[in-house]
Formats: sequence, structure tokens, C-alpha cells
Amino acid sequence: MDTFWLNSAFYQAFWSLGNTGKNPAVGCILVNNNKVVGIGSTSANGRPHAEENAIEMAGKEAVGSTIYITLEPCNLSDNRFSCTKIIINSGIKKVVIGALDPNPFTYKKGYNELVKKGINVVLKKISLQNFLINYSQLNIYFNNRPMIGLKMAVSLDGNITNAITENQWITSKFSREHVHQIRSLYDAVMVGTNTMLSDNPSLDIRIFGYKQNNHRIVFDKNLTINPKSNLFKNLKKNPLIIFTKKITNKVKYKKLLSLGVTINEIKLDNNNNLCLDAFLKNIKNSKIKSILLEGGSKIATSFLNKDLIDIIYFYRSNKFTGKESLNVVDKIKNIDDFELFNTVDLSNEKLEIWINKNIKKWHR
Repeated sequence: MDTFWLNSAFYQAFWSLGNTGKNPAVGCILVNNNKVVGIGSTSANGRPHAEENAIEMAGKEAVGSTIYITLEPCNLSDNRFSCTKIIINSGIKKVVIGALDPNPFTYKKGYNELVKKGINVVLKKISLQNFLINYSQLNIYFNNRPMIGLKMAVSLDGNITNAITENQWITSKFSREHVHQIRSLYDAVMVGTNTMLSDNPSLDIRIFGYKQNNHRIVFDKNLTINPKSNLFKNLKKNPLIIFTKKITNKVKYKKLLSLGVTINEIKLDNNNNLCLDAFLKNIKNSKIKSILLEGGSKIATSFLNKDLIDIIYFYRSNKFTGKESLNVVDKIKNIDDFELFNTVDLSNEKLEIWINKNIKKWHR
């Protein structure tokens, strides 16, 4: 039953994805005599933690119970409210954990403290599907960068644009609405200059009842962005971050800053493009731990060739677009880095989810 209840805790964690601020999305279940007495997940913006919510729900029934947690409970020595201490003081007799926290400030501290206090602690092997729920949090420590997903709408003949301008959409309205579900799992949505100029996107999350705001990131080497574009209509709710080369247009730079845009100058690489290493060095100092790249062929190829894509979402349409359309990618170096993880039917179209093979290495 440990596996069953731990899977139930991961279900709780999944529903808090995208709403937990800088903290991981954690799920928690308390069981006493085969009865669920407490359920919790990480609260909006990170606090209270999942364990706090579940133990508060359980009340006195927490005594003698088993707690199932998707991630090792926090145990900071200078924090008397750490979840490890709350678990110990609540009278819980057994703790089942889905993964140790790779954060060096907390790694194994919760686990060791619980064992020291005589509590039965079990570390369970979890499925790849459950492992992926918090991969964005883990990847910060595994690869020293945010998790990066790539979303592309692709025609039957492998194109991302339609040469027939009066019918520019490749996928159906249903599939395009589904994209917002994927966006809601990420802290930021990112595009390149060409997509910004040709599509005039908003890059926000438009799901009825969903209130969480996301960051928008634009690679705009020459600072060509139009302050009247859709990216500025919801600027107060959804922060806009622009990465560009050394500023030459000081007037426009000051104008954008006055509107509330964050602008980061980064160096160019040997191909005269914005340097991805410089971008990663900058972004890892922010609270953004996951990015969904929705840019076009050029920017997608640059990230793929640097082995910076963890997950690919291919929305495959039922249309042909012809040879004058833009292909999904440019020249690719690494052609065997991904494997198919899941396929979802979206009416008469499909969503294919591909994962980088390195993720399985970390899962092991």
C-alpha cells in the first residue's frame, strides 16, 4: 500500500504545479488505520508546505499515522517551523518519501533527523512519470539551470508555418487552447525575435479560473520590440524580460524601462547570436526554474544544439503546408537525444511528448 498512497501524494503535487513560487510542488497524504486523515499540497507561492497542510487537517488523528510525502521534508537548523520538526512533534510513526531533496542546504537532513528520532523512514523508488512532476526543481541542482521545454505546432510534412497566409494556423483551436495547459506548468514562456514580430503574442496563460501569472521572456538582439504590441497589455501581471545585445538605442531603452520591462544585456556568441551560456548564467539568478520555449525554428535549433531542451511538446496537426513553409528546425547536431514518452489524442490531432534521455539517467 505504500506505493498506492505515495502515488496519491504525487497526484496532489501535480495539481499544485505552477502555483508554488520558488518552492517545489509537493504532495502529502496522512493515513491512519487505512483511513486518509490528512491531505496537503504546497500552497500558493510556497507556504504553508504540503506537510503543514496535511497535518493540520489530520489534527489529533496524526498520532500513530503514516505520512506519504513526494519530497524529503525540509529541515533547516535555524527554522523551528521546518516540516521535519512538525512531523516529529505530531506523533507520526512512519514517513514514506518519494525523493531526497537535492538542495545542498536540506539534502538528507530531514531524512537523518527523522531516523535519529526513532521514526520509521522509507525511501521509495518512484515512477518516471512521478519523477517528472518535480523535475524542474531537481534540474536546478542536476544541471545548474532551469528546466526548458520546447513547444512546437507541426504540420504533417514537418513545418511550423503555413505559406497560405489567410489560413495561418497549423493546428485546431482545441489544440491551441490546450497549449495554455502546458504553459500553466511553467514559470516563464519564451520566444525569439521572429516569433515576436510575426505573431504579436501575449504569452500569458488564458485558462478560465486560473489566476497564476507567468513571466514572458524575449530574445530580441536588436531591441526591435514594439511598445504597442500585445506583450505590453498585461505587463503589470505578467513580467516581461528582454535579452538583448549591448544597448545602442538609449531612448528606447529608457522608454521600455519606464514601462516596467526588465532588460538584460548579454554578449554575442561566435555566430553573432545572443550567447546561450550568458543567458543561462543570468536567468539562474532569478526565481524562474522552468521555461517553455515557444520560439521558431532558429531559436529552437540553437537550444537543441546546446543540449538545453529537456522536454518537447509536438502538436501534430492533420494538415499539409507545402514546401514554401518554414521547417520545424534548422541544422541539427544531436539527432538521437530524445525518446517518446507519451501521446495524447486531441480530437483529430495529436500531442507527442518527448523527453531527453538524460532525464532517465537522473531518475535512476
